[in-house]
Amino acid sequence: MKETYYMREGNVITVNYAYNQDDVVIYPDLIKVKIALDNGEVLGIEATKYLNSHKEKRELKEAKITKEEAQKLINPNLEIKSVNQAIIPTEWKTEIQCWEFKGNTKGNDFLVYINVETGAEEDILMIIDTPNGTLTA
Repeated sequence: MKETYYMREGNVITVNYAYNQDDVVIYPDLIKVKIALDNGEVLGIEATKYLNSHKEKRELKEAKITKEEAQKLINPNLEIKSVNQAIIPTEWKTEIQCWEFKGNTKGNDFLVYINVETGAEEDILMIIDTPNGTLTA
């Protein structure tokens, strides 16, 4: 599991963990853990997405689009900070394997997802840093 984002509310932090297979982040297999900041006690776990979508060994696709080719498809003003592969869920309850570009432009952080097979832009999320944690919109 890999920590992805967190949100702090009062004396409780909720940490999102995504499953990781062969250095590919599997976002549909997300687990949220609520932890008390004063004593480290686990207050709750939300594992529905993990339980509904986790597979012991997903069949990962061989990227037909290299990360360099994918980077040429995104806004050239985006200053890239990191590149990974990820599987993202869709609104139709399917999954897409993508290149995940984390970057910054004009003082805003973004995640851009480019399909590893077709080069299609699948999603763009803005990362919002708040005093209480990091969210995506």
